Amino acid sequence: MIALGMMSGTSLDGIDCALVELRAKGERLQLEVRDARTVGFDASTSTLLDDIVRRGRSEIAAVARLHRALGFAHADAAECFLGGRSVDFAAMHGQTIFHDGAAALTLQIGDPFALRDRIAASVCFDFRSADCALGGSGAPLVPYVDALVLADPFEKRVALNCGGIANVTLLPPGAHPEHEHIVAFDTGPGNMLLDAWVREASEGRAAFDEDGEGAARGRPDARVLAAMLEDPYFAMAAPKSTGRERFGEPFVKRFREDLRALALNDALATLLELTVESIARALELHRFADARVLCSGGGARNRAFLRALGRRLSRARVETSDAVGMPVDAKEAIAFAVLGYETLRERSANLPSVTGARKRSVLGAIAPHDLPALLAKIAKEEAE
Repeated sequence: MIALGMMSGTSLDGIDCALVELRAKGERLQLEVRDARTVGFDASTSTLLDDIVRRGRSEIAAVARLHRALGFAHADAAECFLGGRSVDFAAMHGQTIFHDGAAALTLQIGDPFALRDRIAASVCFDFRSADCALGGSGAPLVPYVDALVLADPFEKRVALNCGGIANVTLLPPGAHPEHEHIVAFDTGPGNMLLDAWVREASEGRAAFDEDGEGAARGRPDARVLAAMLEDPYFAMAAPKSTGRERFGEPFVKRFREDLRALALNDALATLLELTVESIARALELHRFADARVLCSGGGARNRAFLRALGRRLSRARVETSDAVGMPVDAKEAIAFAVLGYETLRERSANLPSVTGARKRSVLGAIAPHDLPALLAKIAKEEAE
């Protein structure tokens, strides 16, 4: 089964695409990543994203225009990425424009039918609503895939994804999605605050701190860091999830004057340390500070972040997910390909211990293209 997974995350930098071969093997799943790439947004879509997601513009007409633009952005990205290669199905996460996990509210947009018609294949989408309908936060969902493909029979592991928001899946030896007590949650900000401060300080001339070089040259301010760590989210018990509504502009606004009082590199070092410290404290609390930490997402490309996290977690083995065959830039796109496969097989793919939902549930909706033939092919492969 050849799947196209597509993910547009909180960093808003483009659409991660992954071409994945999937094959069910009993209760496990074999996957081979054939190709992976990020396709950037065009200027007009980036402007709409900036207005609605970063700046909080909320007119219904503007959201509708972004929904349509994102659909065609996914279609264009798929066409560019596939280059004529065919797929059995696609799975797209869409773009989150609002998330309040505690209230079981989340919204992802992007027209899946534009993608379906461009690639002539069924598209799975809207993965979070089913979990929210059961009282869950709708996030995180990737821990199901972490447990399915990254767990080890003998090794304690942490699957850390450091995108705009950082999240962890704690995988004891032998972990499996059917286990009832897998722990996973958002630890807090990943790259989101760092990117926001670079954009503000540079007046839009730069979008991020390349390799963490600025943060590496700075010194964290202990007073400002301590004040940031007083945010109530860090003390909340799991299950929990967060997003731009807490760690985007509202958080920057609270600490803008403190950050402006610091040299730029010191401000960046303080924000980097906030990400590192919130992750480390979460792992210490759950007794996973001595695990093998497999980092993916944009943070895995930030050498200053990886060095700082390795120093802070001195008993852990911190490395990128590339080490176990999971490309750092495409992990979530790969994960949604897997979640789409589970949608088509009508297999539950949420983890109530992670999201707080009342029970397990099949996730996702389907924009169908020759769906009976696709389902028959899946059934045949499962029977082999």
